[in-house]
Amino acid sequence: MILSFITGHIITAPSVDIVVIIIILSLIPRNKKDLLFADKNMQIGGIEMAQVNLINMINFEKYNVTLILEEKEGDLLKNIDERTIVRELKVSNNSNVLLRKIINATRKVIFKIFNYNNYDFSCCYTTYSYSCNKIAKISSQNNAFYVHSDYKNVYNKEKDFREFFDSRGINDYKKIIFVSNESKNSFINVYKELENKTIVFNNFINIKNIKEKSKSKINIEKSKNQKLFVFVGRLDDSSKKLKRAIKLVKDLNINLWIIGDGPDRKMYEDYCKELNIEKKVIFFGKKSNPYPYMNQADYIIITSDYEGFPVVYLEAMVLKKQIITTLNASDDEIDMTLYAHLVSKNNITEDVKKIIKQNDNKKMPDLEKIYQTKRKKIEDIFNA
Repeated sequence: MILSFITGHIITAPSVDIVVIIIILSLIPRNKKDLLFADKNMQIGGIEMAQVNLINMINFEKYNVTLILEEKEGDLLKNIDERTIVRELKVSNNSNVLLRKIINATRKVIFKIFNYNNYDFSCCYTTYSYSCNKIAKISSQNNAFYVHSDYKNVYNKEKDFREFFDSRGINDYKKIIFVSNESKNSFINVYKELENKTIVFNNFINIKNIKEKSKSKINIEKSKNQKLFVFVGRLDDSSKKLKRAIKLVKDLNINLWIIGDGPDRKMYEDYCKELNIEKKVIFFGKKSNPYPYMNQADYIIITSDYEGFPVVYLEAMVLKKQIITTLNASDDEIDMTLYAHLVSKNNITEDVKKIIKQNDNKKMPDLEKIYQTKRKKIEDIFNA
């Protein structure tokens, strides 16, 4: 390569040099397998927390792990296992379209030179990100595309559904990973020809960490005279439909704690004022440790129109909290019809009223036992 610079071949015949570099890199012996994950950033969120938990459960004696971010920022960075190589590959947002394309194309070429099929496994973990998508496909032939939601609810027309996944080159992936059976089934209803590539693999959580963090002291206690409902998630009404939970406060005289932030926070706050219940609904904003708040709950509530398999389900199970939800979700090990109180989106008040009155507590699954199977399953994907 040095000789190429001296002779000028790096300019006149760059393709030859790229091939030589790739061959040299591929001949370097490896004691461990190399895994790569591509994500947008490490801001507090369900997908990001799931990414951290997945990385942290990996056996670093067997695997090297690289995490490439569009933006190397976010509170969750400090939670990632220190043995992880965290790199940034920025996407230019330059206002000059031509310059932006040149910058991004150059960065892509440089990344490809040094990383083309250089990993044993690569994963686009942020479903919607074009950049993560390109990184994953460049880095390994054993590549995977993670789908964290049920996209039939985002794109209810088949044409739009196909346009989204086709634009990500979904046919080029070896594996397409879904967090629930429901989101997988929605996908194969459209892409029947890709069914053999699909797999359902729910998110990991750190059971020990959740239990320990839930014991942290917070400067608030729930009322002893009223039921406490806790919501944890992004305040985005396009899917979360949190007004359903807020209206329960008015209808059933309960208290509601809301952990999270998002574009519709003010709308929800205004709705509380409109119902004259702002003293019974507390907005805490984002919390890197939501577990002490969840630990005080009588019920964890989810009111979404759609999601994949919410991480908060698993967190609530660890804390032995009853779950009230509008979402029916399952994977190969967990069927939420067994572990949650399912309520109607259109008749939520009456359904919740019956649940509180009956006080019928659901039994929680043995997540530790389930995770023994899941760890082997994910390693089989890494080693394919």
